[in-house]
Amino acid sequence: MSTFVYYNYQFSKIARQPVQGNLFENTQHSVDPEESFAHKQEILSEILSADYHEKRRIVFKNPKGDKIHLHHYLAPFTSDMAVMKISNRRVRTAETINFEEELREEYPACIVVIDNRPGIQRIVVEKRDQAFSNVKQVQKVLQSTLRHLLRPYGLSISIDQLHTRTAFWKVANDVRQYPLGFRRIRFHLPHLNLERLKKVMGRYLVEARESFDSDLSWILNAEEGGKLNLDENDQRQSALINVLMEDVGGDSVITLHPNGKGQKPVFVGRDNYRLGEMEESTFDKLEEGALIEREKAMNEIKMFTKRFIE
Repeated sequence: MSTFVYYNYQFSKIARQPVQGNLFENTQHSVDPEESFAHKQEILSEILSADYHEKRRIVFKNPKGDKIHLHHYLAPFTSDMAVMKISNRRVRTAETINFEEELREEYPACIVVIDNRPGIQRIVVEKRDQAFSNVKQVQKVLQSTLRHLLRPYGLSISIDQLHTRTAFWKVANDVRQYPLGFRRIRFHLPHLNLERLKKVMGRYLVEARESFDSDLSWILNAEEGGKLNLDENDQRQSALINVLMEDVGGDSVITLHPNGKGQKPVFVGRDNYRLGEMEESTFDKLEEGALIEREKAMNEIKMFTKRFIE
């Protein structure tokens, strides 16, 4: 079995900067972010399709440094689905049969699925330590590269990991480490443009964000000297926590501020992931199976990326 980490991705607009210099010079008409945003998913699919057909190849680069990560498609880019492997070049010292040492290059890889179908906007990344010691490395490579490719269209993208609800309550109920409870809880929403997340967060939150064309944060504070009443059995509390952790996600979707001197804020779920498992043979069939097996394998992957979406 292969273990995968679930991510949502959200698009956002890059504000156009005023043109500097001589007003009478001929300047190229800049792209309209509003127009691009209306076709955001079509643009991403065109980028991925051009890469698969080798018209404009994507170069996946590490945001820190110039390390390039090679990639290879396991299936044709169809139905807005990209299934690929991304490698991580490593050089190690090996001992030969003659008791000598030589440097050898290795390219261990993990599977990445980008599901750009309408209403989905999901990425799943294989958690394979042999290739990447931390799955965050893959997320950063994907996000940095896609941001670079979308920038000419006046767009950006955020890839947000999903969490488990238990990660929040594990911290909230930890009376040993946080005996005085928590004085503040901060909620943060990314730019929500995925319809299924808009619906789940509720009309009043979305309207507030859209009216300012911004992201959205809100803070709840306990009375001075008191602590917040965090109750897992409170249906309203648990429903909100479940949605934020498991549907919206993100690196800092919920931050808890403990009472007590020297206590630091807790970014809930930062190292917690919503996981799923698939048979390795499913991906083998994409490349090696007969046509009917390849179609069946792709349908299984489509169901897998859509998992948890009601």
